[in-house]
Parts: sequence; C-alpha cells; structure tokens
Amino acid sequence: MESARIVVVTVGSEGDLFPFLALGQQLARRGHRVTVATHPVHQEAVERAGLTFARATDVPMPEDPEAFFARAFHPLRGPRFVVRDLAADDVAASYALLLPACRDADMVITSTLAFAGHILGETLPVAWMSAALSPAVFISAYDPPATGMRVLDHFFRASVRHGQWLRRTAERVTAAWTAPVRAFRQTLGLPAVSASGDPFHGGQHARDGVLAMYSPLLGSITPDMPAHTTITGFCRRTGLPAALPAGLAHFLDAGSPPLVFTLGSVAVHAGEQFLRESLGAAKRLKRRAVLLTGSEAMTARLGAQAVDVFVTEYAPHAPLFSRAAVVIHHGGVGTSQEALRAGRPMLVVPHGFDQPDNAARLVRLGVADVLPARRYRASRVVKKLGRLLDDEALTQRAHAFARVILREEGASHAADAVESVLRRRQVRDSAMA
Repeated sequence: MESARIVVVTVGSEGDLFPFLALGQQLARRGHRVTVATHPVHQEAVERAGLTFARATDVPMPEDPEAFFARAFHPLRGPRFVVRDLAADDVAASYALLLPACRDADMVITSTLAFAGHILGETLPVAWMSAALSPAVFISAYDPPATGMRVLDHFFRASVRHGQWLRRTAERVTAAWTAPVRAFRQTLGLPAVSASGDPFHGGQHARDGVLAMYSPLLGSITPDMPAHTTITGFCRRTGLPAALPAGLAHFLDAGSPPLVFTLGSVAVHAGEQFLRESLGAAKRLKRRAVLLTGSEAMTARLGAQAVDVFVTEYAPHAPLFSRAAVVIHHGGVGTSQEALRAGRPMLVVPHGFDQPDNAARLVRLGVADVLPARRYRASRVVKKLGRLLDDEALTQRAHAFARVILREEGASHAADAVESVLRRRQVRDSAMA
C-alpha cells in the first residue's frame, strides 16, 4: 500500500513507550514514515529504534525522582496526581507541541493519557486509532479490573451488574481529574466531553480503531469494549540486547538459577525497601539472587553484597528471566508478559495503576502469586517463594503459556490493523475525489 505519515503519541514511562516502538518499527519496515511524540527523556530510545522523535509534553523531569515516584505510586492519591496534575494539566502545552506534526499526518495513534492527541485525532482530517496496553484500561463490567482489595474484587467479579457498578463509580471518582481537558476543549469550540465520553474513559478510544496491545492470555474481547477493538498480542520491541553483560553472564553460569528481583523503570525509584527485603529473603532461603536496582545511586546505597548476590542497574529482561528460578516484579504489563514469555513462575508485587489487575490475571492463569507492596517483608516473601519453588505443576503451566506467547506477533498484527484502517481511508478518499 501507499506510504503513510503516522504520528504515535504516548505519555508515560518506558513501559508506555516500548510497545509503540515495536509497532513503529514494524510500520517503518513496511515503508511508512513514523514519528513518535513523547517526553524528551525518551528521545534517545525513539531514535535508537530508527524512528523520528517529536516532543509531546512540557512536563519537566522531577528534581527528586524518588520523592516524585513515591507520590505517583501512592495507593490512593497516586493515580489522581498522574492523571490530573501531570497529563491533564499539560493538555494545552501538549496540543501546541503536537499540532504541527499531527496536522501533516495521515494517521494519529494515541495512548491513554495523551489527552491532546485525542483532541487532535478527533478534530483533524486524519485517521485516528488509539491503544490500550493492558486490560484494566477498558474497565469492562464483564471482566472488571482488580483493585488489589480481595473483598471488593470478589464482589465486582460476582456479576456483570456489580462490574457495571465499578465502572460507573470509577467514572464518577475520576471525573474531576480531567477538568483541565474539558476546559481546554471548550476554548477550541468543542463540547466539554466528546460523544464517546469522559477523556479518561470512553473519550480515549478512537473512532477508527482500538488496539489492545497485549496478549490474549491476559484478557479477551468483551461485549462492552469498543466494537472496533483488536487484541494484537504482546507487542514486544525488537532490536534489544540479546546478550547479558559479561559479569552477569559469568554469575549465572557459576551456579543454580537465581531469584530475579525488579521493579521496572518507574517503581524502582521508590523501591529501596523492596530491594532490602528481597536481599533478606534470598539470604533466608539460601538462594542466589539478581537485583535490578534501576540506578547507580540505588546500587551504591545497597552497598557491597555477598558472592551469591549480583546487583546491577539494568539487564535485558528476556535473557535474564529465561535463566531465573522465579521472577519477582511489580506487575507492569510489559514485565509481566516478558516473564510469561520466559516461562518462569512469578511473585508479583503491585504498587499501583494497572499492576494489581495484571497480578490478578497472572494468578488466575496459575503461574504466579501476589504480595502487595505494603506487605512486602522478607518473612512473607520467604513463604511465598518457598511455595512457588516447590510447585512443579505451576512451573509446568508457566512453560505451557510460554509456548503460547512465544507464537504471538503482536506488533505485526497491530501493523496489519493500522494498514487496514489506512487502506479503507484511501479507498474512501479515492471514491470522493
């Protein structure tokens, strides 16, 4: 088909970026010109993926990352801070930054918190698709997202009626968070809320197609999802390092499979307690361990470790997870799918956002246990890991699901959906000419 100009707008962490890089690389290989509009901190990653970078936000990097991420992952106030104080308050500045690139595009693809991108997709004469990176985004009454509170989650999953109550409650609670978006829409002469609904809920879903960019193992299409939703499969970025650093590879070769502890690219900034409790648990279990700290400063704070512990800022997840005994992680959807792909048992330590729901889905698959961040202590970790290490049936299920997710070609299926929308638009434009 004809080459198209595609602008991808995504707001958030590396976990919110990498699936779009996977899609962008696939589209570029098919001859399309792809621009990824995101935070300047991600510019190097975008350009390293061979894509064009554009700035999508004026939100500065925090001067104190640890305090910032502790606030962002507060179990009650964190989501409001991220949605209202960061994404929604930035809508006017983001719109001005994005308008030049989007105005000349054939298609705009937006993520959940890309509020300015939603407005541009809605109003410009371009094709508009949106993406959801985890099932929780849809807040389906038929498959309600877990909150991490057992009694409530049991209630919400008891019936569709209960699930609908959760959905309505979530919309009421979060309505005030997007007040800046509604006000900005009115300055453009638009209704405060689009026909699809509140910007944080129905309004984020695009008219031309919704890409559910996760494995069908985590969730399926439900009757209350947008009719034009496609579950693509795990959109795994290619071109990442396949080899482990020499020191880590030597450590892995020197003994039994270790416990691998990681909190991803964001939660780790508030995770010193997690790392110290993890060290204590590994010591009590007399197991080798690998800790991914996320920063040199955090590594230095942990200090020197025993010979059976390897501490490093980062390591490629795929080759490391495949050699783990158990992967202990935060429940980010990308890390969860990478651990599924490795076929390893998991202990999930959710901190916020969609992480409790991702954890619950892994537990329902029978490949994981969960321990909330607020209860993460070495004594509890020891009990949980002891059971995971001894559960051969769980390990076999993990291996079986790995074979399933390894066959997924999420980025390719997502690119197929994008081209299908572009093709229909080209046919329509030709008929109108």
